[in-house]
Amino acid sequence: MKAITWIDIIFGVLVMPGMMFLFPVGEWLLWHSGYVLLYVVWLYAVFFLTRKLAGPMLLDGKKGCWTVLGVLFLTASATFLMSLTPVDFPRNPDYGTGMAPHIRAMWIMLLAVWSYGLPVGMLSAQIGKMSQVRAADEAVRQEQDALRTKRDEDISGDTIIVKSGYKDIHVPVGAIQYIEGRNNYACFHLDHMEDVITQMPLKDVLESLPEGKFFRIHRSYIIPAWRIVKQTAVYVQLMGVEKQIPIGRSHKEKLKQSEN
Repeated sequence: MKAITWIDIIFGVLVMPGMMFLFPVGEWLLWHSGYVLLYVVWLYAVFFLTRKLAGPMLLDGKKGCWTVLGVLFLTASATFLMSLTPVDFPRNPDYGTGMAPHIRAMWIMLLAVWSYGLPVGMLSAQIGKMSQVRAADEAVRQEQDALRTKRDEDISGDTIIVKSGYKDIHVPVGAIQYIEGRNNYACFHLDHMEDVITQMPLKDVLESLPEGKFFRIHRSYIIPAWRIVKQTAVYVQLMGVEKQIPIGRSHKEKLKQSEN
């Protein structure tokens, strides 16, 4: 269990009840048990609102601050209305004059819950966001590792020579994301390299690639088989590529056969 959860448990199970018993709760329960129990329930509701809602919203800028102010106003208003409820508790001479002791206890406990719920809620939300960022970074790292592993296993550092204009460009086969046909031209989309365009039809391009490693899945697309991470009836998702590559009707059967 996370440390922040343990802190919540300690505050909610030990600290809050301990603070309540700084006041003559036992005596009040004898006289108006329903009123006292209602306020205890309300106090834990305030604890939940500030800890789970208002605190995390402090990270959302101006909009979040307005939400926090709204929660504080709501909880303070409800506490004020409860304090107006006529409740006749027996007076102890030591209490003196002024605010009734149960009302003073209500406001002290409310401030204590606010003081805990807001900063801890904000801290918990911040830790959660950092954890999400780390998880996303780890997912990217794992994807890159898998990409390199598959490349090493399936391609073994092969290169092909692509004529682009008047230049012969050595293209690492493992860096090819996909090849896109554009009329009589073919565009090689590559990892960490600029696209390479050559005046070749896709049919000739496919013949120049390692046999069994690339498939034509559309009249306009050739893909490396080792990059496929998801496949539906209408498109494939390639590792390291955001674009969804469509599957042509006439190529669906060939793609199924290649999987077998």
